[in-house]
Amino acid sequence: MCQHADSGSLRPAERPDDPSMHAFIGLGNPGVRYADTRHNAGFDVIDTWLRRLGLELAPVSERFHGAVAKICGLPVALVKPVTFMNRSGYAVREAVGHYELDVDRIVVVCDDVNLPFGTLRLRAKGSHGGHRGLESIIEALGTEAFARQRIGIDVPRDADTLVDYVLEVFTKEEATDLPIVLDRACDQLEVFVSEGCGEAANRYNGPSFTD
Repeated sequence: MCQHADSGSLRPAERPDDPSMHAFIGLGNPGVRYADTRHNAGFDVIDTWLRRLGLELAPVSERFHGAVAKICGLPVALVKPVTFMNRSGYAVREAVGHYELDVDRIVVVCDDVNLPFGTLRLRAKGSHGGHRGLESIIEALGTEAFARQRIGIDVPRDADTLVDYVLEVFTKEEATDLPIVLDRACDQLEVFVSEGCGEAANRYNGPSFTD
């Protein structure tokens, strides 16, 4: 991981003329009603990274807000859709066009109910695995060939309560540990920028906590 993440002088909506640019897109549902819910783990990662950089998002279009920074000397866009989760594809497709990116230059950050709480899993591509946000993005882009970082939010005890579960806030214990998970997720994404997906996955994929 590089030692310094520099916000630089780029404006939120600026499109650097640099083919090395990546966009990191956190998924969630907009609005106070959904703040701090498990399904918004992707938003939480982006918000944590923004705080570390001393940046704020700004409206770029009706479908997403963004900011551009330099990480390890390389330009990155940090993006949050303002569409609801199951319509994330519209926002992501628009962001890809706005920043003039190939699909393999984006990384989608989202929650995963199939992983224990705090577990990170970064992969270069894959299926949606039942995640409505990823499903919408795959449909909108016409490909699964984009990287994604999944944040484990634990498996609900009763599968019939899945919708309610992901829209609940984290437990008190989880909320206490969540900042550690989010910082670790940001560390992994910085390694992605500086050293690539493989190294970031090798170094950080797995649980954030050990017994």
